[in-house]
Amino acid sequence: MKTEASGVQSPTAIPPLKLSGILVLCSLFFGVSITEASSVFLLPLTLKLFTDNPQYIFLILAINPAFGLIAQPLVGIWSDRIWTRFGRRGFFLVTCAPLVAISLILMPYIGSLLLLVILVVWLQFFQDVLNGSDQPLIADLVPPAQRTFVLGLVKTCENVGFMAVLYIGMSWVTSYKVTHGDEQFGLPLYWAAAVAQLVFVMGAALFLKEPKRTPAKRPRVTPMRYFKDFFSQPMLGRIAAAYFMRAFTRTAVVGSVALYASDTLAFSEGEMGRSWGLMPFISLVLGIPLGLLVERFAKQRVLQVGFVAILVGCFIGYFAGSPMGLACAALCFGLGDMTLEVTHKAFMSDHYPPEKIGQFTGCVNIFYATGRTCALVFVGVAIDWYSRLTRSGSDLVGSGLDYHVIWVVSGISALIGIAILSTVRDQRHEQRLAAKGEGESIG
Repeated sequence: MKTEASGVQSPTAIPPLKLSGILVLCSLFFGVSITEASSVFLLPLTLKLFTDNPQYIFLILAINPAFGLIAQPLVGIWSDRIWTRFGRRGFFLVTCAPLVAISLILMPYIGSLLLLVILVVWLQFFQDVLNGSDQPLIADLVPPAQRTFVLGLVKTCENVGFMAVLYIGMSWVTSYKVTHGDEQFGLPLYWAAAVAQLVFVMGAALFLKEPKRTPAKRPRVTPMRYFKDFFSQPMLGRIAAAYFMRAFTRTAVVGSVALYASDTLAFSEGEMGRSWGLMPFISLVLGIPLGLLVERFAKQRVLQVGFVAILVGCFIGYFAGSPMGLACAALCFGLGDMTLEVTHKAFMSDHYPPEKIGQFTGCVNIFYATGRTCALVFVGVAIDWYSRLTRSGSDLVGSGLDYHVIWVVSGISALIGIAILSTVRDQRHEQRLAAKGEGESIG
């Protein structure tokens, strides 16, 4: 149900989520984050063994979000309309997690760039199916008043996964490299990520206990109807546009910080992990407090504050020359990223009709995936151009590439995100203020 004036969903439509359900969600997001972190921080270094060309590297990395443009919307629509013994979203979690695990187990044994690209396609397609399946669960199972808190909690668990990869997994990679060189590069981390898929994703999905809903009889979803349904919701288009900029801002740095640390700053994998590990650490510490706090404020203002924190992180990151400098950048970037994470999805889910949660989540994922894809492609070109412009290869360590431009690109896109959010209103927050004012007046 929704109010006629605003299109904001009624908070009474979904009962409060119990502790057991919250633990299952935490496990799912933790398990998926292990593979996501491995793809973000280890996969670029794996690709670098086969080519130093940044445009090739980032085009291959863009396979993940590019597939997300297809896989996640389709999964959202299909999972709205099916029911199996594993539930709706749970069916895709149970079946796709083992397929992701297989690709992770094989990754260290690939001997050519062509085979690596094929395996990356496999990995990223099914990873995107998982992302398209777990994200609608928040709007499915959690009432609006509880969402920022639960988002903060599951994001905390997600950041535990990222920290495990950065602090422990990347150190494993360095230690394994000392004894094996580049042979079977990254094997301990890839295999640990595979185990996480089987235990924390597939295993947890078996206990998901989604409420059974009879699929509503609706017209066939055409591309025109798909986007018409979405943009018919007040404010949602502009909030999603800011989500695009958030994805671009985040990916410009996070998608390439491992290469920035190894090539431009000459850090080892372990040094990179320990420095950038402060980003998920600050998110871990602040996830639940932010989840409780942001509900009190207009969400568009909170999102703008998050972008400002990222801007500060970009400034520090550009001038970082040591692990401590990169750690400070990670601290600010993590604060901004966590603020955006616990606020943005809850803000958008206020506008999702109950019978179209999967469809709308998939549509929102198109904005995010497009932002990630554009960022990776653009950054690959920008790095090549900036390296040629600023200095000769003989002045640089590693492959002779200068990755400083990632901070400039991210900072500019953050400013655009702030501008977009200045046109947005938090209608549910305004309704609460109006109701409070009426109550005080009556009192």
